Formats: sequence, structure tokens, C-alpha cells
Amino acid sequence: MISCFIISLSGDIFESSNDESFCSRARGFGIDVRPGQSSVAASNFAFAEDLHALGFVFLALLFSSLAEVPSPEYRLPPLDEDSLQRLLGEIFKKNFDEFQEYCREEESWDRVVELLDKDDGAGWQLLQSMCFARERASELQGSFQLVTAQALLANPIFN
Repeated sequence: MISCFIISLSGDIFESSNDESFCSRARGFGIDVRPGQSSVAASNFAFAEDLHALGFVFLALLFSSLAEVPSPEYRLPPLDEDSLQRLLGEIFKKNFDEFQEYCREEESWDRVVELLDKDDGAGWQLLQSMCFARERASELQGSFQLVTAQALLANPIFN
């Protein structure tokens, strides 16, 4: 059985195609997934959904754990997964460069930005690949290339 990480729940990847909300999200990315039918595109999108969710969890962990809060009264911007997705998707219209600039402007995130900037921005590249994994799955539709965590492990941030 092939399993995957689905927002902290493990499940059979082939059962994803029976979930109407999964099929609807896939169709939103131009991937034709029909309930009860499994395909390479559906599997690829399921992997991409997991990486997408993990990317935002990773973002939240980095920015909350490495933030330097200047005073007890200071309030960090919201760092939950939903707020970060709204910020990147709706505010910055999926423009990762603008999102990076926003992060650079927040003084309390200097340590995070420094870490992500190492190795010519390897951390930013990793986050961008994860957060936009669903878009990548859509681009790869029709090929036999998959969006996988294995490919991301080659990023220099893991060395």
C-alpha cells in the first residue's frame, strides 16, 4: 500500500480520488480527477498537496521559532498555515519575490531571512518548491514526472 501524509493524517493515496473535495481542488489546478478513478496525475497531485501543506507548516515553524521579538508588547504577524496561505496567495498573488521582500522588511525575522538566504537562497527555493507544489503538479500533467519530497532533499539547506 502506498501511503502519504495528508495534513497530519496518513491515508492510502489511491483513496484520495474518492474524496470530492480533493477532486475539486485538483480540477481547480486543471487536473481532471474523477471520483473513484486513480491516475498518475491524481497521485502526483496528492503528493503535491502534501508538500504544499508541509511547506506552509515549515514556513510557520521557521518564522515563529526563529523570530526575535523586540519587546513583550510586540505582535508578530499571524503565522498559522491559513494566514500564511492567504498572505502568499491573496495578498501577494503567488508572487514569491514580493513575499520574500515582505519577510525581509520584518525586522524580527532577520535570523530566518539570513538562514533562507544561505547558499544563494536555497531555503527560499525549497519553500517556493513546496508551497507551489500543486502548481508544479499541474505543469507536469501528461508527463510521468512526479512532484516528490525526495527531489527536494537535494536542496543545500539539508546539508
